[in-house]
Amino acid sequence: MKPFKSYNEEKFVIQPNEIDNLLYKTIEIVKYEVKRDVEIGKDNQQGNLNLEILTLLKKEWDKKRVETNFVFRVVDKIFKTHNVRNNFYSDVELS
Repeated sequence: MKPFKSYNEEKFVIQPNEIDNLLYKTIEIVKYEVKRDVEIGKDNQQGNLNLEILTLLKKEWDKKRVETNFVFRVVDKIFKTHNVRNNFYSDVELS
């Protein structure tokens, strides 16, 4: 079994169109969560911050200023925080 550090150092290749899809789907999930939180009166500060991060990340990705692995890691972290079980993108798995 490889040590955990070696997995972090390995480079994996993700196609740019897959990154576009992941960004789009994650933004939609976060928007849905924020909208739902507003409806039930929950605090949505984290959702708004994540939405702002994703929007800025998408702008930078469109201008090709960030690497695919960086975008994937950020989107993966935000996706895991919102961990929505039943939504319109429940078939999406990043881990």
